[in-house]
Amino acid sequence: MADGMKWIKLSTNIFDQGKIKLIEKMPAGDTILVIWVKILTLCGKECPNGTLMISETVPYSADMLAMVFGRDPATVKLALETFEKLRMIEYIDGVYCLPNWGKYQSPDKYEINRARDRKRLQEWRKKQMKKDETPQIETTSANETFHETFRKRNETPTEPEIEEEKEKEPTYRDVSTVPVDKSVDNFSVDHGRAGSLSNSKVGQELLAFSDDSNLQAALKRWAEMRDEKGKPLNPTTVRRNLSELRKLSSDSNVQVKIVEQSIEKNWIGFYPLDKVKGKPKADCPFCHGAGVYQGDDGKYYICNCKND
Repeated sequence: MADGMKWIKLSTNIFDQGKIKLIEKMPAGDTILVIWVKILTLCGKECPNGTLMISETVPYSADMLAMVFGRDPATVKLALETFEKLRMIEYIDGVYCLPNWGKYQSPDKYEINRARDRKRLQEWRKKQMKKDETPQIETTSANETFHETFRKRNETPTEPEIEEEKEKEPTYRDVSTVPVDKSVDNFSVDHGRAGSLSNSKVGQELLAFSDDSNLQAALKRWAEMRDEKGKPLNPTTVRRNLSELRKLSSDSNVQVKIVEQSIEKNWIGFYPLDKVKGKPKADCPFCHGAGVYQGDDGKYYICNCKND
């Protein structure tokens, strides 16, 4: 026997067909219709060619069908006679056949679909096998790498390895032997604190900003304040802050006030003066009593009208 189908086609309009309506009006119509559906499913399961054969040489008899369907033999025989009269079944040479089976169930298409499904299943299994193998290979490689690394970490290094590590250790110079540039005496590289003032380049940048000794002293105090706050200067930050100070004012007296303001307020940068100490003249045409005025260049200047 050929392998059966998993599904059969059943029209949604089956109960609108004239033959089915006639059967429904019969005394045992519901039972006969159930037997009809059972015959269809039996053909699909065991007889894809539409002939009711229990084997290649033995056809199904009415009594055999009654036993398979679990129905009364007399009722099954009545159903078969009804199907023959309505030409739903043909009885040829002792074999029950469904004449339109191939037309509606398309067994050839079914076999094509089965072959296609088998091919898809085989391809899917091959892909799964590859997926199952790939992680195993990667895991093994990863485990070997891990164990190898762990072993190397716990091994006692040989003498050459120890010597090589010693060569890589950073070397430090004794700062007491480093010559000090006398031009940055106020920003000694050996004043005892780490940070910006211990860097001669920072000191040179601060000194080179102005020849005004008051401004130099103010900048030194501001740099020390930054050191104490844990914000030491480096060549980049000192240049950026001095550039900002120059933008705020080109007047050294105003620059001193700006620096002193940052020291007083613990600011690490420079900002426009928010107030001026002293008593400026209220009728001054420049500052109008503010003590500071903005020049045509956009910079701030201390007004000379301020009373000391």
